[in-house]
This record gives sequence, structure tokens and C-alpha cells, in this order.
Amino acid sequence: MSDYFDIQDRFYAKMKLDYESGLIANPVLKPYFDWKFCHAPLSTLDRKTLFDMRESVAQEMEIIDEKYPDASDFLSDSPTSDDIWKPYRGYGDDRYLYSYLYGIESELSQLMAIV
Repeated sequence: MSDYFDIQDRFYAKMKLDYESGLIANPVLKPYFDWKFCHAPLSTLDRKTLFDMRESVAQEMEIIDEKYPDASDFLSDSPTSDDIWKPYRGYGDDRYLYSYLYGIESELSQLMAIV
């Protein structure tokens, strides 16, 4: 189980660095990152904001999916502590961005269930 938490911690640490460096440049996601990394209260995320963010993420993922039509073949692969982006390797240079969007979309859906 410690591998899972190690992978998760490394994933979020890189995600935060990449967000701060501008790799994740979608301004619609600012409220998500304020909540995720800046400890903004969950109450700042209403259903409409969550929905708008999820739709925006889905659109970005669609664009990347069209760029790499066979990449989803690898998504069933499990990440390992040596290669936590293994499932996203089919997305080439966009593997980090796609992995973040994939995780964000999932988390936004979960948040919509509780907000």
C-alpha cells in the first residue's frame, strides 16, 4: 500500500509544479487548484463551477485523444513506482497533461456528488 501513496504523492507534487510553471494553463481550473493546493475551502466550489471545470477538462482531453488516437490502449496499464506515468505513455509529450486532466476529471465528478 505504501507504493500507492508514494505514487499519489509524487503525482500531485509534479502536478503542482507543472501547474505553477504553466503546463496546465486553463484558467477555468483555477478554483480547483486553489482548493487542491492552496487550501481554499470546499465551499468555494459550487456545482456550476465544478460542472464548467469538468466540461472544460473533457474538451481538452478530447483534443488530446484526437491527437493520439491509439493512446487509450495503454490506460489499463498500472502505474509503478518506477514509472508512474506508464498508463499515459501513448500520449507522448502530452502524457503529463493528459494524466492530470484524467485525474482532475475524476475528482471533479466525485466532488459534484458531495457539493
